[in-house]
Amino acid sequence: MVKIGITARLFLSLLIVSMLTAVGVGLGTRWSFKRGFQGYLNEVEARRMEAMAFEFSRAYQEHGNWDFIRNNREAWERYTGAIGRERATSPRPGGDSIYYAVPDKAPRRLGLYDQQGNHLAGNLQTGDDLRYQPVLVNGVAVGTLAGAPLRGLQEEAEQTFQMQQQRDSLFIGLLTLVLAALAAILLARSFVAPTRRLIAAASKVAAGDYGVRVPHAQRDELGTLARNFNIMVATLESNEALRRHFMADISHELRTPLSVLQAQLEAMEDGIEPIDVNSLRALMDEVATLTRLVEDMRQITLSEVGAFDYRREALDLVTLLASEVHKWREPMALAGMEIITDTPAAMTIEGDTVRLRQLLRNLFNNTLRHAEGATQLRIGLHILRDQAVLTLADNGAGVADAGLPMLFERFWRGDRARSRTTGGSGLGLSICRSIVEAHGGAISASHAHAMPPHGLAIRITLPLPGEMA
Repeated sequence: MVKIGITARLFLSLLIVSMLTAVGVGLGTRWSFKRGFQGYLNEVEARRMEAMAFEFSRAYQEHGNWDFIRNNREAWERYTGAIGRERATSPRPGGDSIYYAVPDKAPRRLGLYDQQGNHLAGNLQTGDDLRYQPVLVNGVAVGTLAGAPLRGLQEEAEQTFQMQQQRDSLFIGLLTLVLAALAAILLARSFVAPTRRLIAAASKVAAGDYGVRVPHAQRDELGTLARNFNIMVATLESNEALRRHFMADISHELRTPLSVLQAQLEAMEDGIEPIDVNSLRALMDEVATLTRLVEDMRQITLSEVGAFDYRREALDLVTLLASEVHKWREPMALAGMEIITDTPAAMTIEGDTVRLRQLLRNLFNNTLRHAEGATQLRIGLHILRDQAVLTLADNGAGVADAGLPMLFERFWRGDRARSRTTGGSGLGLSICRSIVEAHGGAISASHAHAMPPHGLAIRITLPLPGEMA
C-alpha cells in the first residue's frame, strides 16, 4: 500500500476543494450568463419590435393601407431585416440612428397582422408566450407585430460571443486551478512544518533527550500544541531529574546505616567489639533506622502514586486535633515544649480520619525532632474564605529563607532545623504534602514572626464541605 504523507493529503484536499469550487463557479457562471444573455437579447428584440412598429406606422400613414407589404417579401425584409441594435436600444422608437436593410435577414420569429388578425407578412407565430406590439396610427391600432421569445442563441454573432465567453471562462478556470495548486502546496507546507518539528522533537524525547523544545510563535491550535508539548517535556525533564536525585538520596540515606552496621559487625568478627547487649542494641538501632527509612519511602511512594485508600467522611477536625494534642502533650513537655491551642468549639470537614491523623502525627514528630531550642508550639485553627486553616508555629531556630521552599521535598534537611543525630528520613513533611493535596488542600511553610526568635510556621488549608472537588 502506498503511504501518503500528511503534506500530500493536505495538498490534495485543498486542490480538490479548489477544483470543486472552480467547477461549481464555472457551471453557475455559464448558466447565469446564458440565462442573462438570452434575457438581454429578448429585451433587445422587444425594443426592435417597438422600432419596427414605429416604422410600419409611418409606412401605413404614407400608403393608407397594408397593400404595400401584403405578401411582399422584399418590402418585409426592407422594413424589418436590419433594424440595427443601436436603433433598437435608442431611448425611443424613431430616434436619429441610421439603420439599413440586409437581404435575407428578416427576423424569423416575427409576423405582421392587420387589425382583423389576418396575416400580412413574416412567419406565422404560435404559442402562449408570444409578445405582441401594436402598430398605432393616431392612437388607433391598425395592425399587430407578433414575436416569439428567444429560446436559444441562433444568430451567428450571438453564438460566437457565447463560445468566446466559454473559452475565456475555461481559460480563467484552468488558470485559477494552477494558482490554487500553487497556493495549496505553500499552505500545505506551512501547515505541516510545525507538525514536522513536533515529530522530530517527539523522536528526540523518545530517545531520552528531554532538553529539546519547539518554537511556539503561532497563535493557533498548533501553537497551543507546541506550548503544551514544551510544558510536557519540561515536566518529563523535571521528573527525570527528581528521579535521579531520588535514587541518589536513597543511596545516600541507606549507605550511612549500612556502613555503621558493616563496621560494627566487622568489629565483632575481629573481636574488637564485644558481642553483648549494648552491641546488639546498637545494631538494633541501626536496623530500626533502616526499617523506618524503608517504611517512609513506601509511604511517600504510595501517596504519590495515589495508592493510599482515602475514605472521606464528615468528621470534626477540632476533636481529631484535640485527640492528637493530648497524645503529644507529654512527649513535647519532656522535650521542654508547651502546646498552646486556639481552636473553635467544632469544625466539620470531609476527609479521611486515618490519613489526617497521620498528617498531624508527622507534623508533631517533625516539631519534636527538629524544632531546636523551641519552648512553645502554638496551634491555631480557624475558618478563612470557606476553608479550614490549621497553623502550627514554634519558637525554635526555624529554617533559613532558602530552605523554606525545599521543606516539603523528599530527603531534604536544613543545616540547623534538621540534623542526622536526631534521626529522621526527610520524608515526613513530603508525606504531609501528599496527604493535604489528596484532600484538595495546600500546605506551606514560613517564618513564625509572632514567635521570637522567628521559628517555623506550617500552614495547612483544607476545603470545607461543599468546596471539595
